[in-house]
Amino acid sequence: MIKAAFSTDPEFSVFSFHLSVIDSFQFKIMAERNRFFEDERLDERFKGRMLFRILRYVKPYRKTIAFIFALMLVMGLVALLPPLFNRIIIDRVFEAQGAYVRLAIGIMAAWASVAAADVIYTFFRSRIMAKTGYKIVRDIRRDVFYNLQKLAFDYYDSRPAGKVLVRVTNYVDDLANIFSSTIIGMIVDVIKMILVTFWLFVLDWRLASVTLACMIPLCGLFFTIYHFLHKRSGDMRNKISNRTAYIAENINGSFVTKAFGRAKTNTAIYDGLSKDVNKRWRRFIRLNETLWPSMDGFYSLAVIGTYILVLWLATNGGAGVTAGGMSIGLLSSFIGYMGMYVGPLNNIAAQFQGLSLASSNVERIFEVMNTEPSIFDKPNAYELPPIAGEVAFDNVTFAYEKGHNILENVNLNVPAGKCIALVGPTGAGKSTVVNLLSRFYDVTAGKVTVDGHNVADVTLQSLREQVGVMMQDTFIFGGTVMENIRFGRPSATDGECIKAAETVYASEFIEKLSGGYGHQLSEQGAGLSVGEKQLLCFARAVVADPKILILDEATSSVDSETEAKIQLALNALLRGRTSFVIAHRLSTIKKADCILYIADKNIAEAGTHEQLMEKRGLYYKLAANH
Repeated sequence: MIKAAFSTDPEFSVFSFHLSVIDSFQFKIMAERNRFFEDERLDERFKGRMLFRILRYVKPYRKTIAFIFALMLVMGLVALLPPLFNRIIIDRVFEAQGAYVRLAIGIMAAWASVAAADVIYTFFRSRIMAKTGYKIVRDIRRDVFYNLQKLAFDYYDSRPAGKVLVRVTNYVDDLANIFSSTIIGMIVDVIKMILVTFWLFVLDWRLASVTLACMIPLCGLFFTIYHFLHKRSGDMRNKISNRTAYIAENINGSFVTKAFGRAKTNTAIYDGLSKDVNKRWRRFIRLNETLWPSMDGFYSLAVIGTYILVLWLATNGGAGVTAGGMSIGLLSSFIGYMGMYVGPLNNIAAQFQGLSLASSNVERIFEVMNTEPSIFDKPNAYELPPIAGEVAFDNVTFAYEKGHNILENVNLNVPAGKCIALVGPTGAGKSTVVNLLSRFYDVTAGKVTVDGHNVADVTLQSLREQVGVMMQDTFIFGGTVMENIRFGRPSATDGECIKAAETVYASEFIEKLSGGYGHQLSEQGAGLSVGEKQLLCFARAVVADPKILILDEATSSVDSETEAKIQLALNALLRGRTSFVIAHRLSTIKKADCILYIADKNIAEAGTHEQLMEKRGLYYKLAANH
């Protein structure tokens, strides 16, 4: 039975233990179900092919980025001019004692022009790349959201909603800064350092060799630190994801929290999750902060080494600093160019933090994008033609978890236009039967057909356009009442929506709302009663005009008077349609053409209300208790 299948999933209650000991528990569950206190395990770490995949999102904006790169190269060369100006001033203007006044004025004007050009370039580069970066992120977010729309229920069953939400929001948002500033900034700095290094060798290869000897180990240190930063950022992201999942869970369950006075307990759990985040963040920052002293140390070694070499050249028989081998201006220029390492190195050190966080974000974003829907259209799937509504289950077996069947060898034939009621104990598999018909899940064995068409062979869109479902759990979207009714069929007219509402007696409460059908509803329909929400969802199902209609506990929260009105409407609505009704109220199922009692993984009893009452079996006992 379905109840037995879930019984091995250990009960978890935050009432029974404090968050500080959660990590010491090892939960053994049959299915891969992640909970808010469990770190996620990624199947694939950040690799080169992920970088190439990101570049595919950059491709549509390649002209803009190519233009920025061209400017970067030009401005990189322009940035080499100030130390050269300094050398000319020292070697020629100062030594000439006023003979080169015009040259000095010209150099100062050129220097000012370089500074102005750099300011203008930085402004436009930042503005253009900010726009481009956010466009790239918009495209990534769209693809993540689109893939989430395709994923089947089992994906959402296996993880908290908050851990899905944080991928589409926070993680993608963080990439915006990477594309708009970090990556471009790092490329600018690397190009600038390459150009400076080249020019240092042009000036004096001996001094440049000393500088390079210090910079190569520094680069190796950078990459080593980045490797560990990436790992620590992944750990931190896991803890952030856990905290977000718990926040989302508590927002959704805020009514229950208040009803049971759980505010202090939940706050203690939240504090524990936040401490985990802070602990990982401190570990990350401690390592990240080693970049600056390391950079300063290697740069200082390069400067000291340069002066030691100059001193050696001046005192050991070589061409001295002023003896033709190296002028004071050249030395000043060389030190100036070495100083141009400081800005890029500082920037790279600062950007390493963002880059390491972004790489861990990319892993989690692509984890969503790489997840293949478990329910999808086959390559040769075809459109389901207009149907009459005949349904058949041919030796169907189904299990949510491998080895624990919910249904076994179920056979069922429903003629078109018949009303089928499904009853039985909680967890017996009633909802599973209709979920297989709608193909929310695929059968483990056997097949489900509609008018002889295997539901696995037709497209999901064409199947669900002709199979209407009203689930037990209602959901009201933010928007007007009319928009919520029209949700199932966007092309429906206002008149059709109003008629659907009148059919299920929803118009009575709708017309009392301020604005009527134009009344703005918040998410989850705050201000509406549970019964009113269900009536609204019922109208949504009616306006879709399906050939097969499924009502899964659809009247469980409607009072008896309202249910009686709905029953009158359903008599006319369901005439000529195939319908499956799951309900506990006998008044809802008595008039069904056939009642199926689901138990022990199969159909235990089948027949009309009168036939099953005469049989005095399982259904009779159920009816006797009502």
